[in-house]
Amino acid sequence: MKFIKRAKAAYIAICAVIAVIGLVLIIFPEISMLAICYILGIAAIVFGIVKITGYFSSDPYGLAFQFDLAFGIIAIVLGAVVVIHPGKIIALVPIIMGIYFMTDGIMKIQTAVDAKRFGIRRWWLILISAIAIGIMGVLLLVNPFEGAVTLTVLLGITLLADGIANICIAAYTVKAIKKEAKTDNKIYIEIDRED
Repeated sequence: MKFIKRAKAAYIAICAVIAVIGLVLIIFPEISMLAICYILGIAAIVFGIVKITGYFSSDPYGLAFQFDLAFGIIAIVLGAVVVIHPGKIIALVPIIMGIYFMTDGIMKIQTAVDAKRFGIRRWWLILISAIAIGIMGVLLLVNPFEGAVTLTVLLGITLLADGIANICIAAYTVKAIKKEAKTDNKIYIEIDRED
């Protein structure tokens, strides 16, 4: 139980950092792309480590860390490549981030569906954020914008939205675990049936 709480606390903390990075990019879009590469690369490596750690926690619902083994490995590899070769990666940052967030949005849609199945009432918030993140990922990938500043702002918005969405997913799961701990060691799942 302590390991789960620590893993989720670390997960929420790194998601908060990612959200702050997104906010910084929104407020200061003129920041150099080289600096963005280093910031994103280091954040991706730390995020990947936290994701993998969370995946191996004994989370009974498995919603917050559902796809985190694969995503954790991908994040670490991409982060390492960006940090080692930032100059060569600068032009590819929007494409890499676009693919990542588009995929993350799709995976979060499944998380929302699973959350509904487990009886988590605010599953629809996860769904809305998943769709929004997926759309922003597509925009980063397609890059219909002319200026680098606009692209940086979009990247910032996407990081901010993804960070907040991940915090919400982890927070809802923690609440579910606390609720289960107060019961008589049985897991009760509320199922909404349509008449």
